[in-house]
Amino acid sequence: MMPRPAFLNSVSKKRSRKPDPAHARREFLALRPMRNPDLEWLEEDGHVILHVKLAQSWKTRLINVFLQVPRDRRVVLDAIGTDVWQMLDGQITIGQIAKSLAKKYKLNAREAELSLQQFFKDLGRRGYIGFMVEAETVEPQT
Repeated sequence: MMPRPAFLNSVSKKRSRKPDPAHARREFLALRPMRNPDLEWLEEDGHVILHVKLAQSWKTRLINVFLQVPRDRRVVLDAIGTDVWQMLDGQITIGQIAKSLAKKYKLNAREAELSLQQFFKDLGRRGYIGFMVEAETVEPQT
């Protein structure tokens, strides 16, 4: 077996460093989620209803010629989603939201954090929310 060149050893050492899960968790819990200000929503019968306007592209206009496609979509949040949505003001951290949910719904802290992580991932991917980061937690990229 041939010895590996020195530059490959140094590269493989950098890749073998695993991210610190405790650090990633602290960063996640320090994020401050906030609602998308362009998204219309209302509360009805104890549930939050999001009104999502569908993008109007040439494809949707063409489909509208043949079929009636709605211009917006309603997303109804359940009771827990409604509680979380009402806390999304950009001031409260995910950690504080997790503690509040754990206390109200009798969950352990880790269950609440994992549920929030998935919920925020879905909402963020769809553009319904954004995240504010504290200035001192952001590391400069080199």
